[in-house]
Amino acid sequence: VVDGVTAARRFFIAWAQSWRLSARDEEAKRLLQIDPHSPAEFRCNQIVRNLDEFYEAFDVGPESPLWLEPEKRVTIW
Repeated sequence: VVDGVTAARRFFIAWAQSWRLSARDEEAKRLLQIDPHSPAEFRCNQIVRNLDEFYEAFDVGPESPLWLEPEKRVTIW
């Protein structure tokens, strides 16, 4: 714990900061048309929604917009 923030929280905060993007509506629309990748918001949030560690780090519950039922979370191993 550093400054009251756990390692897991610091990891997920850094993850979110790395995907942070600010674009005008026109630019966002242009990127949707030419960029084969998902918008940054979805590349960030949709990944962590599948990680149990994210829910534990921030005590995310069913009332949160980021909540995804455990049986709907993608797991590989």
